[in-house]
Amino acid sequence: MLPCLKSARSNFAYVASQYLERRPLARLLSTFLCCLTIVIRPVSRLGGSYAFLVLPFQALVFGVQESLAQQLELTALNIAGALCGIGFSTLGKYVASLAGEGSARARVICSVFLVTISFCAGLVKSRLVRLTLSMRISLFASVWLLTLDIGDRSKVLEDSGHFLYAAITPACLSLVSLLVVMTLLRWSSSSFEKEMVATFVLLQKYMAASLEQIGKDLTDEPEEYVKLRNQLFQRSVHLNETYSQAAFEMRVGRLSLKSIRPLIGIVEHLRRELAWGMSTGQKPKATPKSTPTMTMTRASSRLPSPMASRRNSFRHSPKLAFQSLASHERITAAIETPAFELGHAIVGAMRAVEFVIIVAFDLDTSTYSAPAGRPTSTSVKYSLRTADKELVRARDEAREKLGHVFDEMDLEAREMGKDVRYPKRVLDGSLIMIALLQMAQEMRTALQIADRMYTQYEESHVRLWYPRISLAWLGVAQGHLISDSGDATVQIQASAPKGTGWETPNDAEASMTLAETAEGLLEKGYSLNTPLMGNSRLPGGLSFSILGTKERAARSRKRMFFGSIPDLVTWLWSQSWMIRLRLRMARSYRSVTHSPHLRHAIKNAIGVAVLSLPAFLPVNNSARVWFSSWHGEWMVISYVWVLETSTGATWRVGYLRSVGTATAALYGYIVWRICRTNPYGLTIMVTAAEIPFTWLSMKANLGPLAVPAAVTLPIIAFAEYVNPTTQSIIALAGIRALMIAIGIVAALLMNGLVFPRHCRVLFLSDTARTLGLLSQLYMTLSHHMFRAQPALAYDDKRKTLKMELQIRYNLYLLNALITTMHDEISLVPKPLAHYRRTVTIVQKLLDAMTGLRKIRENIPRKEAVSNVFNERREFMSCVCITLYACQHAFRAREPLPQFLPSPKHALETLESHVQDSIRHAREEDPHAMGLSLIYAFAELEVLKHMVCTLEELLELTGRLFGTTAWLTHPQHMSMASLHEEVGDHGWYSPFKWEET
Repeated sequence: MLPCLKSARSNFAYVASQYLERRPLARLLSTFLCCLTIVIRPVSRLGGSYAFLVLPFQALVFGVQESLAQQLELTALNIAGALCGIGFSTLGKYVASLAGEGSARARVICSVFLVTISFCAGLVKSRLVRLTLSMRISLFASVWLLTLDIGDRSKVLEDSGHFLYAAITPACLSLVSLLVVMTLLRWSSSSFEKEMVATFVLLQKYMAASLEQIGKDLTDEPEEYVKLRNQLFQRSVHLNETYSQAAFEMRVGRLSLKSIRPLIGIVEHLRRELAWGMSTGQKPKATPKSTPTMTMTRASSRLPSPMASRRNSFRHSPKLAFQSLASHERITAAIETPAFELGHAIVGAMRAVEFVIIVAFDLDTSTYSAPAGRPTSTSVKYSLRTADKELVRARDEAREKLGHVFDEMDLEAREMGKDVRYPKRVLDGSLIMIALLQMAQEMRTALQIADRMYTQYEESHVRLWYPRISLAWLGVAQGHLISDSGDATVQIQASAPKGTGWETPNDAEASMTLAETAEGLLEKGYSLNTPLMGNSRLPGGLSFSILGTKERAARSRKRMFFGSIPDLVTWLWSQSWMIRLRLRMARSYRSVTHSPHLRHAIKNAIGVAVLSLPAFLPVNNSARVWFSSWHGEWMVISYVWVLETSTGATWRVGYLRSVGTATAALYGYIVWRICRTNPYGLTIMVTAAEIPFTWLSMKANLGPLAVPAAVTLPIIAFAEYVNPTTQSIIALAGIRALMIAIGIVAALLMNGLVFPRHCRVLFLSDTARTLGLLSQLYMTLSHHMFRAQPALAYDDKRKTLKMELQIRYNLYLLNALITTMHDEISLVPKPLAHYRRTVTIVQKLLDAMTGLRKIRENIPRKEAVSNVFNERREFMSCVCITLYACQHAFRAREPLPQFLPSPKHALETLESHVQDSIRHAREEDPHAMGLSLIYAFAELEVLKHMVCTLEELLELTGRLFGTTAWLTHPQHMSMASLHEEVGDHGWYSPFKWEET
């Protein structure tokens, strides 16, 4: 009998898993159980007249999650928040009851307690994102408890007990529903280790697609290739979010998630190397004839370039051109053959790492490409050793072949008696090989991590990994929640470091810069060698005082003589210890007054104080009677729930909540007309409504519409059943909808008039700041090239890595802001497609600069740096000026200048001189440079891609902000005289015009 039952259960679980989704089914069961606790009289008496709040609490804060660990975390946090709100409100009601029922002192005490709770909850909600729902439920309970029965000692514990029942019941029932569905359907939720395995599978596909493009001349990138690249970028970003969430969740297993945390960085490095090294087969798109770009360069028809002269020599000597072409084809084949072998070895290493993760975390092998069956320790170790051995062999062979390729090419060139320039295909092959060598190094590190991981797996036992509560944990949003919050920025802003743009742009511009502060100290006669600036250091070469050394010394001696109290005060005010104190106080003042968390807390407290003011008026006051009869608590609660940290998100949440509330009010009235006080009918109708609510939340991404609808429905449907009144249901539905609408309007006005934070303004300011960081990063990368030491010093390397990490984090913030702008409503449409393209372009620039950092550590310094110093300086200036112009346009929202120094022309000059320098060096010594020659060519290819990306950025910036044009009719001027008389060589114009 028992085997039959097990077989039946197994068959039911299989069928249900194929045709039913687990989380919606658990949500439906939870709603049904919550309805039972309302309609069953002996149980609902524990909640008194607030028993119907079981369903609103279940919809708002205690919904069913994706896994048991997430459900336990949600239950613990939100019950703690509910207990804090109920406990603090109970204390306030008790203190108010000591002053007497209905007295002015009792009303003042309750109002002060409510405003204090609102301020603290708003501050915590904005700063510690993981406690958002906890603070909201605490405010929910506080608004109800502190505005009802003020001063009545008999109601203090009774009301608190009712709310305690309304909070604990849905939390327990949701947990029970999850356990039931997990038991019946064998629920297995997604996790970080599965995301990592899926990322390595995607890396293998992307790598295979990149290898297929080697040697092909493609005008446009294949659609599937672009799709894989975008998916990999999203995966790389999502891995950090998933880890930040999963690292603090309770889980059962042998290994901690920290064991595979280093693989996150390796995945990002592989993605970058694939981006800057393996996407070289595409030709740049030609400029459309309808909108020609005005470019003034030295390469005019009057001045033939060295490349043009060599093309002419090939044209006059077909035999020489054919021989050179054959030589290039042979050399290209010699580069591509080891590239394919090394690429396949890298793919094999990726597959081995994927296999180890699957085994170490006991994942289902049938879902992935791993071998079926239970692997043994020998098989896992053998796969790792085989992959590492093959990777090392392919890497060494590639290095050896590359060392002789260019020797053969130069030998043939000397035999023909001509100088042969290296063609683009050879340079592309060099860049691909450098990228593959870098990826091989990354995969060797990944194999070592996988080996340590499996060794730890064999030595450990199954244990419980529990979360460690910390500020870092509380600052990470719960990404698995289905809430009515439409503000995407709330998911990340709590962990945003200072200076990343989350303060209001006007405030950031109003504060003094470090250079200004330093100059102010110098004018007062204080030396910057004294550590008055705290931990901040003034960048060298950025500050020059207008006062001389003698003048500052004279002022300092003059202060030592004082004969009155004002002179003494002035002397004390300018002492070094006082200066330090003043600087600390200035920093503290700015951090407090410009804190977005503090501002959100102030807005939260002001709104709650204004909307709840009628509740604290005398009993016979008409406003107090109106607030009590119409249950104005819903107005205050709606305000708290709609108020978001950005203005646009508040608008979106507001109108969606209005639609959801109106729809649920209408449906609730229909339910009452059909069922009246029939408990069976009410339970069925309310439970059935959970189906569309769940679909709107999980499938249509309309949580701000579905959640308030799920809250409003039981308020109207169970009103007559729980607390019979003489008021008609249609009037009750209209009143509830009106109260919620008033709260929504109040939140919109508050976020639009008091400390508004518009996502577009934040996006443009953050983009300008990111472009500034890119400019600093490029200057840092170029600065170390001219030093005596070829490699980056430790401090410079640490600074470079820190800037790269900061730029990447800023790009993550920009993507979140675009998501918020996409969801918000606006009277004026925003160019979101241009904003997305801007983020993509900045990401491409970051990838290119990352490639430069790795390549420049191995380039020949004499031939590629010292001998071409002037050309490199000119190119670096062009790049920095271009980035600065775009940065200024985004910050000030002003048009670009019509003409800017052309990085493309400067790069052509640099490339020509670098090749000449390399040619001369190899003429003197045929074996000069060796493998570093490949790095020199790879650097030139990366610079070409970076220049094309910079021109895309200039064009896009001109489209967004326009161009200050003074030359708009080129057909009416003499281009010959323009080239001869005006010193305009090497200039680029982002301005475009239509041909006439």
